[in-house]
Amino acid sequence: MKTSEIKVKCSVTNCIYNQSRMCHADTLQVDAMGDGLAETADGTCCSTFENRS
Repeated sequence: MKTSEIKVKCSVTNCIYNQSRMCHADTLQVDAMGDGLAETADGTCCSTFENRS
């Protein structure tokens, strides 16, 4: 079974998965903030983020 591969741009330069403003995480989880219903991009967050120490 062929899996799809997408390129994800990321401007969060202090994330460990960010390489040259591209996300290189094996998986990406995006969640809605608050009540679980997003109406705009501002209502979402990347739960895959890990701070680069």
